[in-house]
Amino acid sequence: MEQIISSPETNDIIDVTMDNFMAEVIEASKEKAVIIQFWAPWCGPCKQLGPILEKVAASFNNVRLARVNIDENEPLAQQMRVQSVPTVFGVVNGRPIDGFAGAQPESAVRQFIEKLAAQAPGAVDISAFIEAGKAALSAQQPEEALAHFQQALTQQPESLEALAGLVRALIGMGELESAREIIDNLEDSHRQRPEIQEALSAVELAEKSGQLASEIGPLKQAVADQPDNLQAYQDLALALYAAGEADQAMDILLQSIQKDRDWQDGAAKTQLFEIFTALGAGSAGVIAARRKLSTYLFS
Repeated sequence: MEQIISSPETNDIIDVTMDNFMAEVIEASKEKAVIIQFWAPWCGPCKQLGPILEKVAASFNNVRLARVNIDENEPLAQQMRVQSVPTVFGVVNGRPIDGFAGAQPESAVRQFIEKLAAQAPGAVDISAFIEAGKAALSAQQPEEALAHFQQALTQQPESLEALAGLVRALIGMGELESAREIIDNLEDSHRQRPEIQEALSAVELAEKSGQLASEIGPLKQAVADQPDNLQAYQDLALALYAAGEADQAMDILLQSIQKDRDWQDGAAKTQLFEIFTALGAGSAGVIAARRKLSTYLFS
């Protein structure tokens, strides 16, 4: 597959003492965001947190990790008012802007570093590329969307939002194998992020729908001729989704739920929720469909 994601630069990790603190942290933070990790050799949680910090920081090319052993640098720890280890600070332009104490899961560490990287000196604002990509997807212009998301990833290779958009663009272009390959090659911690989960659901739905997009005409006729054939509703919904008609697909499933919400152990509702996840909670179509579903289920 053609390379569409840039690789991050080699990680920037350094051990810091009182002697080099000004140069390696304060001055360095005017070029990159700096994470200061206060730790100790006897600290169990430090041994858990350290590898996570190193792993996540290595995926950002505008972040460096500075480690401070408090046993060897007690005055520095006192100066930074460190009361326990591990303690972590984020420094940008010579000023601490965020921090936390204690071991944290990788998901929390990644969110912390993402926020820090976005405020780093010279950080590129990719929001315009992201919004242009989303607009192109909404207009069913996947090739244009792909170009916007690729530009975003060129500027910020670690952006999972841009990566998720790129996966959706590939789906729209019929490049399901490439979309699946990107998802499958992600680390578990990345795959658990909401934006990637939504993209994964979109891939799975596209795989499930297969060649049904070409069957929309016959399936619509089947629904018209056999209004109680709920399997036809199910198949038509998948075909419409595969053809990019997600709102119509949701309407068909809602009609099926109105007729019999318990058919095939709630298959229509399950399919509807899969589409909700694939489109994302913020989609206008999803919000409208959720309102209708609530009306049908609780009326």
